[in-house]
Order: sequence, then C-alpha cells, then structure tokens
Amino acid sequence: MPALQVRDFPANLYEELRARAKRESRSISQQTIVAIREHLATPQGQAVGFPARTEGGEWRRARRKALFEEIDRMPKIDIPSNFPSPAEIIREIRDTR
Repeated sequence: MPALQVRDFPANLYEELRARAKRESRSISQQTIVAIREHLATPQGQAVGFPARTEGGEWRRARRKALFEEIDRMPKIDIPSNFPSPAEIIREIRDTR
C-alpha cells in the first residue's frame, strides 16, 4: 500500500485532525483517509449531506440541523419497556473496560 508524507503540515490543522480522530475512535492515519475520501467523493469538497462550510459557527449549526433532519427521516421503532436506559448502557460499557 502506498505511503503518504506531508511536509510543513500546519500544526493547528494537525491538532484538529488529531482531535477528530480521537472523537471518532480512529487513528490519525484512518481519519486522514476518511477526510480525503469524503472530500474527493463530493463536488467542491462539500461533505455528503451537509451544507458547505461557512464562516464562524454557522457551518456547525447547519451541519447539526442536517443531522437532526436525517434522524427525523429515519423510521421510528418501539423500544421495549425492559430495554436498559442510556445511563445503564454507558455504565455497563465502562464496567467492562
């Protein structure tokens, strides 16, 4: 598999990439591949299903709104009454670590 080396990579951009990789439980290499793949797969580098980047927090708000709209379009399911609460699920995951 080919290797990619980037010289003079801006430190602030690297930190953003590292933080996103951590949030999404990926290595920096994996996150770089995902970011490049998403960028190349869409016209003008616009993320799939999300509005183009704008100044300030507008992009984040627009992205969040698009995510919620996508969730609203998903089919609704009935959750069984004996299904554990989110807190119980998180506690169980933490206890298994």
